[in-house]
Amino acid sequence: MFEDFSSETTGFLSNWKTHKKLRENGSQTSEILTYEVQTQSRKPRHVECQTESMLDMMMSSQNNENENVDIPALIQFLRIAEPIVSKQIKINNLSSGLYRGIMKAKYGASENHIICEHVLNDKSISSQDSGIEDHGFEVTCLSWTSSGATLAVAYGTNENLAWSDQRSYIGLWNLDRSKINPNACDQKLELESCVQTISCHPELAGYIAAGLYSGLVVLWDLAKDEVIYSETSHADPVTCICWMQSSSAKYLEVLSSSTDGDMIVWKWRKGKETEPLKTEKHMKIRGANLPRRVGMKGHGSVGITSCCPMKGDPHDPTQTQTNVVAMGTVIVGCENGSVLKCSTEVNDSNPITFVYESHVGPVYSVEWSPFHRHLFLTCATEQVCRIYHSLQASPLREIRPEEAVSGRSSNYLYSAFWSTTRPAIIFAAGGSGRIEACDLRTSRCVSFCDVTSADGKPCSVNHMQSNSKRRNLFASGSKSVHVWRLGEGLVEPAGNGQDEQAAIDGIANEAMTED
Repeated sequence: MFEDFSSETTGFLSNWKTHKKLRENGSQTSEILTYEVQTQSRKPRHVECQTESMLDMMMSSQNNENENVDIPALIQFLRIAEPIVSKQIKINNLSSGLYRGIMKAKYGASENHIICEHVLNDKSISSQDSGIEDHGFEVTCLSWTSSGATLAVAYGTNENLAWSDQRSYIGLWNLDRSKINPNACDQKLELESCVQTISCHPELAGYIAAGLYSGLVVLWDLAKDEVIYSETSHADPVTCICWMQSSSAKYLEVLSSSTDGDMIVWKWRKGKETEPLKTEKHMKIRGANLPRRVGMKGHGSVGITSCCPMKGDPHDPTQTQTNVVAMGTVIVGCENGSVLKCSTEVNDSNPITFVYESHVGPVYSVEWSPFHRHLFLTCATEQVCRIYHSLQASPLREIRPEEAVSGRSSNYLYSAFWSTTRPAIIFAAGGSGRIEACDLRTSRCVSFCDVTSADGKPCSVNHMQSNSKRRNLFASGSKSVHVWRLGEGLVEPAGNGQDEQAAIDGIANEAMTED
């Protein structure tokens, strides 16, 4: 079945092991080229010098001067010139007092004068049609930059009775320029709606916030010439805008109010020009939150016409006097005459914390006193300015302009502010075109000036703004901008202001003693 088998031997060639082929090659580089160069230095030269001593130089100079001066001729010249020079010196001394008197009369340095320093009116803006029949552009608001050298001017119109998309402008004038052009602003921004209010940042000179008639809030970055818009808008025109202290240095915060009754806190991160102003907090003034004595019926919103943040304590050196909200407290003036204390730190939508005695008409101006942390000033259309204490509902003082008292004028009051140097002096102006400085101690006018147009007719004053850096200047806005210089009597208080400060403290103490 099985048997042995033997086969033949089979062989095959290997594919991986082959015979190696070798070849010899050679190369030769070119010959290296060399050069021989020689240099020889110049022959040295020795120089020596000898200086003279300081004493020898002084003696030599004195001898040379004495040799060049004709002493007898010099004495003769002095004998002739000395009586003439002495006589002229005496004349100058006698006339120096007269010269000072001329300068004082010009600038009102020793009197309670208010002198117009500049009249600014950009012809390219005022010549345009505002879209309202028989009305051109006018100044609606003013604001000084943090340096006090540049004035920001908002142009628009207060005659709009319906929705308007008419463009308007913000203009800047630098008063430190050697040659100011009163007919053209230094820098101008065009916007698509009337500018109703404006505010320069009190610490950062490169930012300007503005509120438009369309309800939008815009932020103008001057350094980059960029405009940042709010992500949403008010339902009605913006009436007031002010800066707030942000919790982070990387952000800017702005508070805006409107006749729709809303107060909105906007937040924006610095350097993010592509991002809009975002809503941080939204509050609303409602009639249902007001007491019955205010006379507000219904549950609708109450329009806001003015507001002012509470500033730091003027007697506390650690707190700075700026327009930035220091404690989250804001005084609000309303269309129905209500004066309210509100807080931006509330958790609900109702910001009202205290209600003061109301005005008869809309409150167009509110400002805290720079000399007392509890006193603030208001003015309304019934031609009266009031001094309130923040802890008392009834006003402490009522001041009426002389024109209103005498019956010569029935125009409204639109603007009022405190003097930045005299505690007892306030300024007020309105539709009559007269700016009055009143003393709270006597409730009497101590000085006034009239705002007139080019043809001599009185102009309604829409807004006034004091200069916290250059305290002898303030600005008013009507058809044009007037920059006023205060006389020394309105700037420097008598006795270092102690009497006036005592008077202000006495007015504030009345709130603590009344039943």
